[in-house]
Amino acid sequence: MPISQVHHKFRQQSVWFLLLISLFCTGIELSARTYRFGMIPWIAYSPLHVAEVKGFWKNLGINVEVVPYYTNPELYNAIASGQVDISMDMIGSMVGMHQSGVPVKILGESDWSHGGDKIIIKQNLDSARLKAKPIGVYLNKPSVTFFLQKFLNDNKVKISEVKVIELTMQELADRFIDETLSVILNCDPDALRAERKGEGRLAATSADYSGCIPEGFVARSDILEKIPADDQVKIFRGWVKAVKWIHNPSNWDEYRSILNTVTFKNDGPFTDNDLREMLRSVRIHPYSTQFRRNSNPEGLKKYLQDLHDFLAENKQLVHDYQVTEILHNENLLEALKIESDRE
Repeated sequence: MPISQVHHKFRQQSVWFLLLISLFCTGIELSARTYRFGMIPWIAYSPLHVAEVKGFWKNLGINVEVVPYYTNPELYNAIASGQVDISMDMIGSMVGMHQSGVPVKILGESDWSHGGDKIIIKQNLDSARLKAKPIGVYLNKPSVTFFLQKFLNDNKVKISEVKVIELTMQELADRFIDETLSVILNCDPDALRAERKGEGRLAATSADYSGCIPEGFVARSDILEKIPADDQVKIFRGWVKAVKWIHNPSNWDEYRSILNTVTFKNDGPFTDNDLREMLRSVRIHPYSTQFRRNSNPEGLKKYLQDLHDFLAENKQLVHDYQVTEILHNENLLEALKIESDRE
């Protein structure tokens, strides 16, 4: 073969090779993005694992990886540093992040604590003496202190009149048992341990002030802007499908398995009764409640305004906000509408 023909054939092969490489690289760039969804392993957030295990997101054509963080500070750092795209946590804590200067958007309400947060006090403590006692909490953020304020108000005490101390849940129980603290706001199982071993009594729970600790979705504003609205809707549709699934009693055995092998894989397995008790301590909103809480002005919007007023009254409003500035739940509402139409 003449040299010129060899060179021509070589150039053709080179062109095809480069074209294949180009198509391969383009395919990688156009492949579906995987969204990282941060959460604390807790039963209220377990529909995330249901959506993942049952393939609800995959069936909607979207990739979502549920990423567990085992302490609140770890999750908050992941949100602030952009390690996750969307997260779940107490909405009051998200407002607390906003007060710390993290540009967050609240994407909607999903559930609320209903007895899971407990105030334990010593059996012989007179409520009139609360003002003179330091109060231990597992998280010194508006999500928790807003609940604490409601309890203190009933006892004619302002939160500004007490010293709030943040400790881990285990430390709170230990210091209650050794009588370093007479009042704590904690969660089970450490709240129950404090009550049983520290001669404590249950003074109040989040169920006494219904909806005082709502939970939901959050994202950094700049990261949210990079997530197409259609993808956001699909992410929330996966959540809505999972919530509907867990509320079906016929799915209990499979749900219990997901809880023990995925949600609580580092803590379980828990008994059937343990898991049912955890579920009783929260209210994972079914469709109708979730739609009402996110669309009605007396729902999530009122909570955010009440929280704003609480912070302002106690001189804790570092960064002022309008509810409309930090709330962006349109895509969750769209997901709820779509899933309602498909029922």
